[in-house]
Amino acid sequence: MKAVLKFLKTPVGAAVAILLGATMWVLSGVLSGTHEAPVAPPIQHADAAAAATAATPVRVRTMRNEMHAADLVLRGRTEAEHKVELKAEMAGRVVNLPAAKGARVKTGDAICELDVGARKARLDQARAQLKQAKLEYDASVALQKKGHRSETQTAAALAAFESAEANIRAMEQELSFTVMRAPFDGMVDTRLVSIGDYMTPGTTCAWIVGSDPFLVVGAVAESQIAQVAPGTPGTAKLITGQTVEGMVTFLATAADPATRTFRVEMTVPNPDFQLRDGVTADIRVRSEAVPAMRMSPALLSLDDSGKIGVKIVENSRARFMPVSMVADDKEGVWVAGLPDEAVVITAGQEYVKDGELVNAVPEESVTAGDAPVSSAN
Repeated sequence: MKAVLKFLKTPVGAAVAILLGATMWVLSGVLSGTHEAPVAPPIQHADAAAAATAATPVRVRTMRNEMHAADLVLRGRTEAEHKVELKAEMAGRVVNLPAAKGARVKTGDAICELDVGARKARLDQARAQLKQAKLEYDASVALQKKGHRSETQTAAALAAFESAEANIRAMEQELSFTVMRAPFDGMVDTRLVSIGDYMTPGTTCAWIVGSDPFLVVGAVAESQIAQVAPGTPGTAKLITGQTVEGMVTFLATAADPATRTFRVEMTVPNPDFQLRDGVTADIRVRSEAVPAMRMSPALLSLDDSGKIGVKIVENSRARFMPVSMVADDKEGVWVAGLPDEAVVITAGQEYVKDGELVNAVPEESVTAGDAPVSSAN
């Protein structure tokens, strides 16, 4: 026994003793049937379900519509109401240019004159033939009354006389084409020919730009079209510093397919030829009063399609409501399109989606101890 104890005190003996003890412990569990494999604890789904159904806290403010009339500002440009390309209606060589480029002209003033050539001589000849046809017709009528001419002969003489008259009118019309005249009061904006040039039918002589009235044209977005109507007064501030007053006289019924905007025309007086075609202008039109809410621009957001809107709370869920901009001032923006009374999300709107369950906390009930919510004032 002493020898065994002495052996166990050695390093080798201690290792053997530990090995024997471990083997006996394992065998004791297997033989007794009490050994059980460890079972992993069940996965807890309660917290995940609670997180999925929890309402997102948001801060809200009850807001109401007010009737608001504001100036609608549009970017635009000046445009001549009348602008025409004066073209030749017959062939001929330019012999005179009475109106210089940039000259003011009145209706009927000569702009370009062509060589009449032999047209004047042919017209004189046609007039002489007309006199002869008139004498022959008068003589035929007199002879018919005396029974010396038949009705058929008199009818032929009448036809010859009327044909001579028609020929005169045609030649006078052709001769008038040798002079190109201003169709309205305005200015010779561009002259494209010089004396000696040969013009054919359709060749441009000059551009004539009407002076009075003038137009200031712009484009209104489809969301703002209800704020503009013909007959509405407005002003336009030109990039040159000029300010002109006028009235909306045209609103397009079809949108530009590229921009989805509608053309607006404001007619302004221009008796002194001060306005020029194509000058950039800011058009300010007084719109009709509409129900609108004033709020911070920070409350506005965009949906997936890019529409601008405001998130409100309805039946404890966030709702995205598209709106249109009516006006803006130092205190915020005016928007239309919301119900007469709406619970607007003022903080946390960037964290909720349309239709998501929310916990609406009125702004007036928020205390210093509440959980902080990023706000948009």
